[in-house]
Amino acid sequence: MSWRLRYASHLGFRSLEAPLFLASVGSSDPVAHVQFAHELGFAGVQDALARQRTSADSERIGRALVECAMEPGCVLYAPIDLATAPLWGTNAAEARDARRRELDGAILCAKRIGARRIAVLSGADPKIPKALQLASMVDNLREAAEIAERNDVVLCLESVNSQTLPSMLLQHIADAYLVVRAVDSPRVRLIFDTAHVQIMDGDVLTNLDRVWDAVEIVQIANVPGRVEPEAGELAMRPVLQRLVDRRYSGLVELEHVWSVPGRESERRGIAYLTELERQLHPPPPTERL
Repeated sequence: MSWRLRYASHLGFRSLEAPLFLASVGSSDPVAHVQFAHELGFAGVQDALARQRTSADSERIGRALVECAMEPGCVLYAPIDLATAPLWGTNAAEARDARRRELDGAILCAKRIGARRIAVLSGADPKIPKALQLASMVDNLREAAEIAERNDVVLCLESVNSQTLPSMLLQHIADAYLVVRAVDSPRVRLIFDTAHVQIMDGDVLTNLDRVWDAVEIVQIANVPGRVEPEAGELAMRPVLQRLVDRRYSGLVELEHVWSVPGRESERRGIAYLTELERQLHPPPPTERL
């Protein structure tokens, strides 16, 4: 299949034992999933939980990606308990040490698989006004951007809905965009996740247009339940058409679960994407000055 958009299946974003095409592949072996995605013609895979893997497994994944000429997606900067802790909205010394330790670990991990994008989340501290936490986050990300520059990686901020994680600092896409613009570095950009945006802000297409200049990665999942694109309330074709129209060349990470797990759902999901791609129109011609 020749895809108009550059899709990436996940190797497990909630658990390493639950990659996207578990039933089709027949095991959770990450290299087998890289090969399966390659056979589908996908551009890459997302290994969000790469930091939970052994160095040997990460290196295996990295070699497989090189052999298949595929691109790794974003890697979560810390284990989920620390990624959801209030570390980025404070200037406390212990938080600074934890941020630096986890960021250094994430960079080393990302390099093993060849990834250049690191997802950054942060919990909120209910004792500190949100505006002050956002201001501190901007300062902390400016410092982190220098580290990212030295290591040729991009830090990607993600707004997360309050149903999934109720105590996060960035819950609305506009807040994440505000922070990115304030940091003002090409090393700090956005993840646009359709499920999170739909739950918290709605009007996905308008919000995508509003923050477009800062978008580094697009993740698609439908709601409710973070299910496959065809199963929820959000019409996915207009979203993907907007990406085509805007000549988006980054990864479209399929970061969803199946409403009914199993091979039949996986086959249906692939067929849906295939048919959807056939329906997408080529981008409009570029205006000449």
